[in-house]
Amino acid sequence: MLRRMRSSCGVTVIELLVGLCIIALLTVLTLQNLPMWISSTQLSKDRNSFAALIYTARAAAINLNHQVILCPGTTSRGCAKRDTWQQGAIAFADSNRNRQYDQDDPFVAGFGSIDSQIEWRSFRNRSYLKFLPSGRTDWQNGHFKFCGNSEKGLQLVLNRAGRLYFSHDEDGDGWHEDVRGRDLIC
Repeated sequence: MLRRMRSSCGVTVIELLVGLCIIALLTVLTLQNLPMWISSTQLSKDRNSFAALIYTARAAAINLNHQVILCPGTTSRGCAKRDTWQQGAIAFADSNRNRQYDQDDPFVAGFGSIDSQIEWRSFRNRSYLKFLPSGRTDWQNGHFKFCGNSEKGLQLVLNRAGRLYFSHDEDGDGWHEDVRGRDLIC
């Protein structure tokens, strides 16, 4: 008589240990990259929020048929110094054309402080952006550079027509490049 062998449905101790080692290794690799991933995600979030503010200011200039100023600052203090965009920004219809937020100026949009550092460099070197009723800027093409907790930066490029372009990692090395193809280093 031949005996039939039963197949076992369980796992051996060695299979269990190998599975646990794989899970532990993946956890360690994930936790090492977590701070960099969080920083990168926050930087992208800040850049996208800022881009939405620029789009809103441009659309308001077109819809209101009036010039709209976008500047660093708050509604309580008005426009602030040049490179203080990370402390907040406001967009308003500049009814008296003094490039300052007054009580009579219609408020368009704004945001509070963010974690990223923002640098604005532009042709004509102004501390604010002016959108004309056509949606164009007042000859203010330039770029915003966003820097966070790492050396890697992001960029928003604004052309004089008021259109935005986002920086990309064109060569796949993990670094976004500026319009000249150089790595965006903070």
